[in-house]
Amino acid sequence: MLAITPAGQLTLRAAGPEVVPEGTLVGDPGGVVRGQVVRVFGPVSRPYLSVRPRRTPSASEGAALLGRTLVRE
Repeated sequence: MLAITPAGQLTLRAAGPEVVPEGTLVGDPGGVVRGQVVRVFGPVSRPYLSVRPRRTPSASEGAALLGRTLVRE
């Protein structure tokens, strides 16, 4: 995960050009669903994803998520 926006959305970078459809659930490798893809944007070769979390993470939860990989559920 790259960032958390002021509105509480998570910004991720896709691993490659594969497009993840809006509405797709994403979670951490442990199987915990973190949110839903609401927007795909940026370069076609490796797009960014905007994810609406199930709930807005606290500051410490957000810091723990930064740099972690989220996977398609």
